[in-house]
Amino acid sequence: MKGNLLSLLSILVSISIGLYLYSQLPKTAYVESQTLFEAFDGKKELENQFKNDNGKKQAKLDSLSLQIQALQRIATQDNEAKNKMHLLQQQYQQLQQEYQGHYQYKSSEYTEAIWKQISQYTIEYGKANGYDYIYGVAGSGSLMYGKEEKNITKEVIKYINDKYAGN
Repeated sequence: MKGNLLSLLSILVSISIGLYLYSQLPKTAYVESQTLFEAFDGKKELENQFKNDNGKKQAKLDSLSLQIQALQRIATQDNEAKNKMHLLQQQYQQLQQEYQGHYQYKSSEYTEAIWKQISQYTIEYGKANGYDYIYGVAGSGSLMYGKEEKNITKEVIKYINDKYAGN
């Protein structure tokens, strides 16, 4: 009986030590970064604003282009029309370059703002759910493999979109 009690006590101590060591392991998971980015409602909203802004700029360029085309028809016979057409062409090229620079700047600015918000929400999610580490899979080699049960992308998407919506 003493031997059985000692064996039982030894098993309980081993289980306790095992549970303690297991509880000390860091809680880790990963998210698919690009999927988070694409599914984030804040990104979709900013993208719509961006498209709207660019649509207005493109309409102005289209209007200038139509004016240039109209002047091209009569420019061969009319020097005043030819001069006006050259001025409009210069204005068109200048606006096009300006809009392209603006587009690149705004695109970069929006992308940075979106990633900053996604990162903040992911940090909050990790803290709220007891994670020690949440890795981002970006296809750049930082995480080459992860078990599918460690993929919390869907949960984080729901969380960040709820946070963005004010929930």
